[in-house]
This record gives sequence, C-alpha cells and structure tokens, in this order.
Amino acid sequence: MNRSIKQNNQSRLSAITTRPFSPRGGFSYVEVLLSAVIISVLTVSAIKLFANLGRSTQATTQADIAAMLAVEMIEEIKDRHYEDPIAPGESLGPEFDEILPTRINYDDIDDYNNWSASPPQNRFGQPYWQYPDITRSVVVSYVAADDFTLPTADDQDEGFKEVIITITNNNNTIIQQRYVIADTSATLPQ
Repeated sequence: MNRSIKQNNQSRLSAITTRPFSPRGGFSYVEVLLSAVIISVLTVSAIKLFANLGRSTQATTQADIAAMLAVEMIEEIKDRHYEDPIAPGESLGPEFDEILPTRINYDDIDDYNNWSASPPQNRFGQPYWQYPDITRSVVVSYVAADDFTLPTADDQDEGFKEVIITITNNNNTIIQQRYVIADTSATLPQ
C-alpha cells in the first residue's frame, strides 16, 4: 500500500514538473489597455444613445403639447362667426370694444389676427403656467377663392379666411398649422 501511495505521489510530482513553464500568469498590460478602450467606447456609445433617447422623448412631448395647444385654439376660433355680427366688413383684428387682455369678447374669426400670448392662455386669460417658454400666436388673412395659397388682392373678402397658428418655444417653431375657414353664411354663385 505504501508503494501505491508513493507511486501516486510520484506521478503527481512528475505531472507538476513536466508541465511547460508559461511566463503568462495573467493579462498583459496591452490586453488590459485594449479592454479598457473597448469598454470606454461602449460606455460612451451607450451614454450618447440614452441622451438621444431623452432628447427625442422631449421633442415628442413638446410636439404633442404644441399640437394640443393648436387644436385648442382652432376649435375656439371655429366656434366664432366668420364676420363680425355687429360691424361686418371691418378690418382684420379685434374691434375697439374687444381689445382686452383676454379673448373673452372675441366674436368673429378675424379678431384673433396678430394675437399672441406667452405662456399660452385659455380664453379667459388664465395662463398655462406649466408651459412658461411656449408662445402661441395666430395670424388671420383673406385668401383667394380659387387658390387658398394666395392672399386676396387688397385684402378683399372672397369668402375664405386663412388662420395660421404657430407654437414656438424660445423663438424656435415647434409647430405651425394652417386652416382655411369658409363663410358658410354667404351664398355661393350658381
């Protein structure tokens, strides 16, 4: 039995001593440096990806808010008369009795011409404080009946008004929507 133990120990010893000696006991400095460079590149790429995702989410959120503000405004405008019921044929813009800090007395579409507010406000003049850097503005003009992209000559009313609603953030346009509203009370030529 001693002999088998001795033989077993000798075979272990010879296995240890017969292995070729390797000077590489770990990673070289070049391998460590290369790994650090690869990890750095991957980390920087991941950070840029997440930063771009954050910017993209913010831009999408701003576009959604701008679209909501534009729709809210055009819905309000569409609820007004095409022409001032008291003083038809007046120039574009609010009449003297409608000039207030709010839009509460606006009774026709062209009263909104050159209206602007920052932050945006509801019809009663209450600001939307959650949007402090956003400006909502409206421009109204007459357009030609045969081509809605052209203004009418001498601002003549041919039965169509163009309403352009612009939403900006710090003077950068987020959204601009264009609507053409027809005078439905006018009789059409036969």
